[in-house]
This record gives sequence, C-alpha cells and structure tokens, in this order.
Amino acid sequence: MNKFIFILVLFVITGCKDEVVITNKVEKVWDASVLKVETANLPINYKSIGSVVSDQRIDVTSRATGFIRDVSVLEGDSVSKGQLLISLDSSDVEGEIEQAKAVVNSAKLAVLDADVDVERYMDLFKRGSVSDNTMRKTKLFRDRAKDSLVKAETALSTAQSQRQYIQILSEIQGVVVERHLRKGDLAIPGKPILTIESSQELFFDTYVAESQISKIQKGAKVEVFIDALNQKIEGVITRVVPAGDSTTRRYKVKIVLKNHVGLLSGMFGRVNFVLGEKSSVVIPKSALIERGGLLGVFVINENKEAHFRWLQLGSKEEDSVEVRSGLLANENIVLHAKPQIREGDFIKSSFLLEHDGE
Repeated sequence: MNKFIFILVLFVITGCKDEVVITNKVEKVWDASVLKVETANLPINYKSIGSVVSDQRIDVTSRATGFIRDVSVLEGDSVSKGQLLISLDSSDVEGEIEQAKAVVNSAKLAVLDADVDVERYMDLFKRGSVSDNTMRKTKLFRDRAKDSLVKAETALSTAQSQRQYIQILSEIQGVVVERHLRKGDLAIPGKPILTIESSQELFFDTYVAESQISKIQKGAKVEVFIDALNQKIEGVITRVVPAGDSTTRRYKVKIVLKNHVGLLSGMFGRVNFVLGEKSSVVIPKSALIERGGLLGVFVINENKEAHFRWLQLGSKEEDSVEVRSGLLANENIVLHAKPQIREGDFIKSSFLLEHDGE
C-alpha cells in the first residue's frame, strides 16, 4: 500500500513541474521601424524578344555578262556609297564594241554607195534612160541602207554603254553580309554577286500576341535591351504589320532604333511595351526576409505581435518590389527585420513610416 502512495505522489509532482515551465514563457520585445503599406500606380508591361534588322538590303548584280576579274570587298566590310565593289573582265565588252564599230563602218559605206547610185540614176532618169520603177528601187535601196546605219549605230551605243557596268559601285552605305560569287565566276544579269545591308537605319523586329496587338500604338516610345551590348536603346514603334501568322497568332511589329555605336544587324534583344497602368501594393526590398526558403514580411497585428507572411512578388525595381498577393494596403510591416525575430514576438516602434512606392 505504501509503495502505491509513493508512486502517485511522484506523478503529481512531475506534472506540476511541466505546468510551471509553460506558464513562465519569456516574451521577447524588439525595437524596429514599422512601415504602413500603401498602393502605387505601376505600368502594365508586356515583354517580347526579337532581333535587329536592316531596313534596306540589296543584292548587287551585274547588268553586263562577263567574268569577274576582282571583288574588292569581303563579308563584314563596311562600304560607302559610290565605292568600287566589283570589276569585270572587259574583253567581252570590248569585243562587242569592236564588232559593232565594224558593222557601223559597213553601213556607212553602204549608204555612201547608195547615195552615189541615186545621183547617177537621177541624171539618167532626167535624160529618159532609166524608167520610173528603176529610180524608185534605187531610192528604196538607199533608204534601207540608212536604216541599217541607224540600227548599227544604236547597237554600237548599247555596246559602249556596257563599259560603265564593268566596274560596279555601291549604291548605299552599309555592310557586306554575303558574297555569292568569287573571282573568276561568270557574272550574268540578275544573278547576285554581293548582298549589302544598309547601316544608316536599323530596326528591331519582334512579334506580339494577338491578344495584345490592339494595345500597341504606332509612334509610341519603347525601350529595347540588346544583350550583346548590355544596354537599353530607345526606340519608336514605326510599323504594325496587320497580317498575323495563322499558326502562332502573332503579329510583326517594327521598331526604329536610334543610332548607337556597336549596334549590328542580327543582334538579339528584348523590348518592353507599356500597355497602361495598374494599382498595386509596393514595398521596399529592405522589408523582405527569408523564412524556410520563402520570401515574405513580418506583419504587425493590433496587439503589436509579429507574424511572418509569405508573399507572391511581381515586378522589381531598384529599391522596391510589387506584391501581387499576401499583403493589403494599410497593414503594418517590419522594416529591416532582424534574423532573431520569431513568430509572435512583440515589436516596439517609436515611429511609423509611410512608403509611397516611388
């Protein structure tokens, strides 16, 4: 019996000890700056990728047929307007000119001979020694000789004009992007020899989803970030192509870029379109704290207790961040929260800050 009473007393004492530990919990109080959350007007951004392109791209061809004697530029070379690009072998052209000259000389002799015949037959016709029919045929032969001379002189002029096409000059200022033919190849009219892109005006081509195309306005200013240059370049929307791709449901938008050193056709970039404004909760980045791998803030309730709240964040600026969900306007949060703060700790603040989101 005595043994049973001893065990019962020991159990009661142990239970009392646990109860004392729970009721004697130490409350922690921290001094911290408290921020009253407010909303701000933020831009509605739409981002799209694209590439830098030249608005003017020409294929350099020859108007004369001949073998290429020299190509004086290579891929990547910058060229100016009027610069010599290609020289053709002139032997074929000169040969055609000499043949045309020989035909002209023969035609001139034929005309002279026909003129002599007309004069001689005219004297005979006046004396009645030549019939009207013979006189008519003599004059007709002279007229045909003159027509042949005109054709020969026209052919000579055409052959001589080919000399200006022996040397091919650049029609624009730009960069050589491709060589289709080399020295010794046969150049013929209509077959490209070089391809040149203008460097005077560059565009940024991108594609916009059909759900957003109605919000893209011609003449609006945008910012284009070029990865290779690691810089933002100001641009202006100059064209919105109204025909969309039937598969991707996207529409081409062309943006003219201001001249920038180092900007080259083909560079990859990203453009940001501002489609309007929205009202959102914005807080300083200094209010964010990580707990269990999640970013959030300590929210202060009416009892001055701190409770961690995970946030879904949106767009970020240099010093602030948008809160998409998890926080409401007029709630109070802790700024520069100390790592030692725990759930339920009390926050003592002698002043209250307001953040305007700017």
